Amino acid sequence: MILTCPECKSRYVVNPTVLLPNGRTVRCAKCKNTWFEKKPEEDVEIIPNDDVRTNPEETGKPSNKTSKSSSDNAAVEEDFDFPINKPRKRKRPVPKGSNLPALQNQKYGSGKMGWISLVVFLTAIISLFLIFQDSISSNWPASKKLYAAIGLDDVTLPPEPEEPSIDPIEERLVIGGLAPRRENINGVSSLVIAGHVENISGTQQDIPDLRIRLLDERKTVLREWSFQANQTFVNTGEKVAFETSLPNSPNEARDISVTFATN
Repeated sequence: MILTCPECKSRYVVNPTVLLPNGRTVRCAKCKNTWFEKKPEEDVEIIPNDDVRTNPEETGKPSNKTSKSSSDNAAVEEDFDFPINKPRKRKRPVPKGSNLPALQNQKYGSGKMGWISLVVFLTAIISLFLIFQDSISSNWPASKKLYAAIGLDDVTLPPEPEEPSIDPIEERLVIGGLAPRRENINGVSSLVIAGHVENISGTQQDIPDLRIRLLDERKTVLREWSFQANQTFVNTGEKVAFETSLPNSPNEARDISVTFATN
């Protein structure tokens, strides 16, 4: 006969003799629900335990749970471990004893189709990029460089922006007010050269290092050195003073040249 769990509706094939004479308490192997099953009706065919067979049309799977009989009328719980609607486990596709995990069957044709689809997609993108060259170039100016890089010479690149021209430093800064003199500094006769740097431009200017050259009658350079003015910048229309000294200057010096060190 077939028993049905009132909770999970799992069904079990049992021998009616295990419920005789007064019924018994049974337990569902799936949901662990316990209930009292009455003894079978008189019209149920009762056969010995050894002759019990499961009807494939009713269950679809044989029951391998051997029922236990009881000599007294006490209620005994019985586990039915094989519900009729439980699917069969799939066999592992690896040899017995192998420690490799079971792998699902894979269809390798889908990977090949994926590569073909990718190639077709890339071909379509490149074709559209070449066919609609004019439209893409007009809406995306940066693409013109890409077209030129792949050899499309008919694409005219936009002119590179020109850097703003900077006037020569002599047109922005002027050295003036030179006043060389000799002084005794720390007991040493020194040549002191003073002057100023004037900003004649319309914006603030940085003052580069200044270079001093002492020349003889033949304009040969006797001594040369560089120094910084009193500050590193000068505002429009302002002057920044400078002063430098040279101890033990050569007596044959006849001329002094003061320029910017950038020249």
